[in-house]
Amino acid sequence: SGGAAGGAGPSAAPALPGMAGLAGGQAPGLGDGVDMMANMSPEMMQAGMDMVANMDPAALADMAKMMGMDAGQASKLQDTMANMSKEDLAKWTGRAQTVARWTAKPLALYRKVSSLVPPTYLLAGLVALFALMVYGHQTDSF
Repeated sequence: SGGAAGGAGPSAAPALPGMAGLAGGQAPGLGDGVDMMANMSPEMMQAGMDMVANMDPAALADMAKMMGMDAGQASKLQDTMANMSKEDLAKWTGRAQTVARWTAKPLALYRKVSSLVPPTYLLAGLVALFALMVYGHQTDSF
C-alpha cells in the first residue's frame, strides 16, 4: 500500500502540525484543526482541496462518516472545493488563519485545564456555571 508520493510509504507524507491523532486512526479534534490551519499556506490549502476534489466517492463517504457528516454533505463539499477560484481560496485561507489566531489562547487554556481536570468534572463545572448564569439572568441577581 503505497502513498501518493511515488509509491513511498506513509512515512514519506509531510507531517502537518496538530494532525498526530490521525496516525492512530482517530478523528482529529478541534484543536488539531486549529493548529493545522494556523500553519497552512495557500499552496497547502490548494493541495488539500485538490485532493478532496479528486477523491474517490467511497473514500470521501468513509472520511465524511469519520467526521460526523453524511455522504450528501461530503459530496456537496467536494463539488464546492472543485469549483473554488484562487481568489476565494486565498480569502478563506486568510479567514481560517484569523480564526486560528483568535482561538489560540482560549484553546491553550482549555488544553491546560482539561489535562488537569477529568472531562466529566469539567463538563459538570461548565453546566453548573451555565445554570448559575441563567439563574442570575432570570432573577436579575447579578
